Amino acid sequence: MLTALGVLEKVAINQADFTRAVLFAGYGASRGKIDYEYNKIQRVRENKMWRRQESEERTRRLKNYIFQMKHDGLIEEAEKDKFRITKKGRAKLEKLKTGLPSRRYPQAQSCQNLAIISFDIPEEFHSKRDWLREVVKNMGFNMIHQSLWVGKRKIPESFVSDLENMKILEYVEIFEVTKSGTLRKLPA
Repeated sequence: MLTALGVLEKVAINQADFTRAVLFAGYGASRGKIDYEYNKIQRVRENKMWRRQESEERTRRLKNYIFQMKHDGLIEEAEKDKFRITKKGRAKLEKLKTGLPSRRYPQAQSCQNLAIISFDIPEEFHSKRDWLREVVKNMGFNMIHQSLWVGKRKIPESFVSDLENMKILEYVEIFEVTKSGTLRKLPA
């Protein structure tokens, strides 16, 4: 029955298109002119069907993408069919914009021992070097020199992982010392 109805639908469409083609071709038109008009009508119909299918496919992909972003916690539903970006989504957006991890890490705990972060990152990675300076400052470290920072803070593991992922860990040295020497006068 499905096949029969499909064939009848095509025959009905073809008859309607043929009638339109004859009318568009005009009185006394040649077979070639009628064929031309018929093919033109068929192409327009196929283009409309293709555009509708393409639009439905784009809508489906968008819905899947929104579902995935909600599932990952990047967006949340504010109202019906309205969304807002979450804190996790903002962090992801910042990372995507800069290509670098977030410049903010959870507030590191103070500790008794002094941590020293020293780095010598080549000029070709200047954006990563600037990122590192800002992150170290945000973590509460004090600058001794542009590439030497000290503070009584614990270093988050995610920070070290990000250095490794950015392929600059080999240029960074992190020390923990128990005696501060002349650095004793620095604020905690």
